[in-house]
Amino acid sequence: MTGARSEGLSSTDVRAHNLGLVLSQLDRAGAAARSELARSTGLARGAITLLVSELREAGLVRDAPAGTSDAPRPGRPRERLEVDGDAIALIGLQFVVDEVLMSAVDLAGRPLLREARGMRTPHGDPDALVEQLASVIDDIAGRLRAQGVTPARLVVVVPAPVTRSSETIPVAIDLGWIDVDLAALLRARIDEPPLGIRVVNDANAAAYAEFAELQAEWAPGMVTDMVYLKSDTGIGGGAIVEGEMLAGPDGIAFEPGHVVVVPDGDPCACGKSGCLVTVAGPEIVLTRAGLAAYRDAHGLPQALDELVRRYRAGEAGAVAALDEALGWIRLVLANCVALLQPQFVVVGGYLADLVEELRGMPRSWLSSLGGLAPGAGPEGDVAVGVRPAVHGLFSGVDGAVLHDRRELLLAPDRLRAVGAGWGGNNKFNT
Repeated sequence: MTGARSEGLSSTDVRAHNLGLVLSQLDRAGAAARSELARSTGLARGAITLLVSELREAGLVRDAPAGTSDAPRPGRPRERLEVDGDAIALIGLQFVVDEVLMSAVDLAGRPLLREARGMRTPHGDPDALVEQLASVIDDIAGRLRAQGVTPARLVVVVPAPVTRSSETIPVAIDLGWIDVDLAALLRARIDEPPLGIRVVNDANAAAYAEFAELQAEWAPGMVTDMVYLKSDTGIGGGAIVEGEMLAGPDGIAFEPGHVVVVPDGDPCACGKSGCLVTVAGPEIVLTRAGLAAYRDAHGLPQALDELVRRYRAGEAGAVAALDEALGWIRLVLANCVALLQPQFVVVGGYLADLVEELRGMPRSWLSSLGGLAPGAGPEGDVAVGVRPAVHGLFSGVDGAVLHDRRELLLAPDRLRAVGAGWGGNNKFNT
């Protein structure tokens, strides 16, 4: 992408586009001189100077601190710039069965808050959950305000599909919900932050975070395709194809937990029979391993940790239950590889601790899942690189906040509105 003016765009459109382009490129670089921004954006040096001046005046760009300058060279060191926006925060919130995860970053992605709290999610009662979430949001917002930071966007990550057209949740099997507009429920309980409330699927958000991590590790353009599968609250996943999330017409494509693996198998809450989650879902595995009571007493995350511990110790019940589940999961991953040809398969949730077992797929199966070897992954098609998720528990929150932060960096005029003041009776700003 360059800053060249597109036919049919007004000068205002071009200016807004170029402001976002500069801010986004600066964010990806970490720190850059004006000459580097000119090269990466394709804009003239004079245009860069004017755009940087405007962004600086809006409080969105500042001088990079000492230590981020070029390597020593003759002449005066070049001034380097970085994204400012330390008075603007994005809040990410994710609830799972037994806890709520919270993260807040400023516009440059610098961490402001990150923690997990135990919280039982009421089954079948979204209003009760919203009451709990509202209390958490009020607490986070108050702490950020005390630091002089304006919470500008709230992203809520849910263990359920979310439609693209309306951002509603058509069905959340693990929560017992049908047709829930979570954002609307939150707006009725809290005043909406200036840049809105978004609701996103946890697996897609986690896939975005893991894909960004892979892209950062390889040369630009090398990593384009990835499959992500996780098991914690049910089984979910996301697929990146040619650099874009595979979403389908309404944003709810790629649900590996509901791929049928046993025709005429046990009925699934989704209405089908024999879905992967009916034979390899976390609750099923814990029950078969004799850990149902442990799960009731200690919660799902601790129970899954205990399952892996017992599996490593060779306890017969855990080994039998988990080996069976891993077999089904490998089958689905093999078919995903055959259908989508990803460069990497990333596994999250408690499966991240079982990567070696997932790599042990028989060679007669459709894929050659294995460790990334020379000539594999982005450099060739010898094998698919299989790796554990690196973001761990916070992968969904991290991905959701990263996505929205990058989206907002492309729209500096919206960010300028936050800096201009956010008053009224908004709970975030009182």
